[in-house]
Amino acid sequence: MNTLKIAFLDLDVSIRAQVLSDKAPSTSEAFMKLLEYPIPSMARHAMYTGKEISIQLPVEACQETALHNPNKENLTCFPQPGDILYTFMPAYAWGGVPTPIYDFGLFYGRDARTFFPAGWLPGNLFARVVEKDLEELEEIGKIIHVKGQQRLLLELE
Repeated sequence: MNTLKIAFLDLDVSIRAQVLSDKAPSTSEAFMKLLEYPIPSMARHAMYTGKEISIQLPVEACQETALHNPNKENLTCFPQPGDILYTFMPAYAWGGVPTPIYDFGLFYGRDARTFFPAGWLPGNLFARVVEKDLEELEEIGKIIHVKGQQRLLLELE
């Protein structure tokens, strides 16, 4: 089974997640290809979805991949702690933003939902944080909620 490593560089802590290749095969495969090289990004607290750390993937890294037009697989609107959802929004779909949005949503607490001002938007549940890292993930989420965005690095382990 493939493992993602999510390193929060400013906090000097990493968590791991198992890729759910059996439940979301095309999304999982696209992420395995994307992460042939580590991807730096920023982790921000989401505004609408509850206890979510939102990570926007770089447009230039995603636009020529299967993440640009993803299959709908293992969809959910009610992620649980540790669930990682991939959600794609085409250019201009989200508040007129002229670029596509490739969102890696890392959920750290209960009562989350993928409801936005435009309505429900299910995401592809393609990975899950390993059990032993869930408490650490919750602490990271609380820090980001209070202190703001943090630098991170996504990579395969």
